[in-house]
Amino acid sequence: MAGNDDFHIVHEADRLTISFQSTMENIDRVDQESRFFLEKGGLQSEIFSVCLCMREGLTNAVRHGHQNNASKIVKYSLSRTGQGLIMEIEDEGDGFDWRAIEKRKPDFDSEHGRGLVIIRKYFSTYAFNEKGNKLTLVKILS
Repeated sequence: MAGNDDFHIVHEADRLTISFQSTMENIDRVDQESRFFLEKGGLQSEIFSVCLCMREGLTNAVRHGHQNNASKIVKYSLSRTGQGLIMEIEDEGDGFDWRAIEKRKPDFDSEHGRGLVIIRKYFSTYAFNEKGNKLTLVKILS
């Protein structure tokens, strides 16, 4: 079981890796670390889009993947490659049927279900693992 302050960060030159206790408050901490990573890498212009999509993915992991169970751990990474950025988000949940979600039209009047629309707007590609508990986003930088 995770401790109350289970938040682990590894900063490397081209990669940020964080594992954290599944709470909404820790998403704010991941946001701060991601902003620092992007600023340090000279990618200030990408902060809005990256952090918006990061928050969408992490919120889904905490709320849906873990049902707000703080004893679960979320894994997050943000990497700079020669051509862009790669973001990975993984939770310990049972996953979900991402194929069905992809086919559904978004209801813009709802408070839910807009995450993939946002991700498609700001990232070049995205993919889920078969189980549906890991999301990989790729952003090609111009």
